Amino acid sequence: MKKITLFIILGFSLNSFAQTAGNGLTDIDGNIYNSVIIGTQEWQKENLNVSKYADGTVIPEVTDPTAWANLTTGAWCYYNNDPANGAVYGKLYNWYAVAGIDDTDPITPNKTLAPSGYHIPTDEEWTTLTTYLGGLSVAGGKMKSTGSTLWTSPNTGATNSSGFTGLPGGYRYNNVYPSNNVGYNGFWWSSSEGSTTIALHRSLAYSNSGFGSSTNPKVHGFSVRCIVGDILSNPTFDTSNLQLYPNPVSNVLNITANYTLINQPYTIIDGLGRVVLKGKLNEFDTAINVEQLSKGIYYLKVSDNNASKFVKD
Repeated sequence: MKKITLFIILGFSLNSFAQTAGNGLTDIDGNIYNSVIIGTQEWQKENLNVSKYADGTVIPEVTDPTAWANLTTGAWCYYNNDPANGAVYGKLYNWYAVAGIDDTDPITPNKTLAPSGYHIPTDEEWTTLTTYLGGLSVAGGKMKSTGSTLWTSPNTGATNSSGFTGLPGGYRYNNVYPSNNVGYNGFWWSSSEGSTTIALHRSLAYSNSGFGSSTNPKVHGFSVRCIVGDILSNPTFDTSNLQLYPNPVSNVLNITANYTLINQPYTIIDGLGRVVLKGKLNEFDTAINVEQLSKGIYYLKVSDNNASKFVKD
């Protein structure tokens, strides 16, 4: 097998929790959110505040407690039905909105809540995050926004060293808003179901450094964060023919490719699926200056079936 080496000027360090800005995202309402690279994931830094699914279908705001308690389709509310809370903490969604269930017709395709290029994290993706941050018992401190302006004192262990900037937006418990909850706790849905009536979620608390993992009824109202979709999740991609090292990198990324890929065109794609650079692999060492690329997650894709991921600082 012949080897070719492609040099790309990049840089990143995953051994610390230095905050690296992602590409950001914009929802269909025009709300603009920041994002942050944590490990090999790109996370939304603020809670979702969109009022429509990605195709423009309106998600109803439901304030009546009895109506909310009987929902089996998507809806949102502000904590305590107060728009002032929405300006800080975003909207609370039931899990049916997370799943994109817009009506009760079983043959209607589900909608998409997350903006284009993003999705609601699975429970496994939440676990990837917490594992990277040292485990459930300590990850919460690294994810909470600091100080006691939003969080109730003592906001134990809060450093926000990951950049996740978790906020205490409270939750809607079935048909009521628990008192003394905003400022004390934050809850976020996963897209993973536990059963026909419950789903998995994660939580932060003012009183400890942990990151809770539990299940609750789908009718509850929790906050939502989005994560970049991984284009390498496509099962037709073969990552074995492209080895990238070191990855993450500081200056030069070496790419060892199978001889069958020599003279094949490549593209470098950002975390939103946009092509940012193009070229061709060859038998000689090649240096490509990518200083113009912003920090974030990228993919080097060769032909239609071969790709690998890397991170640029």
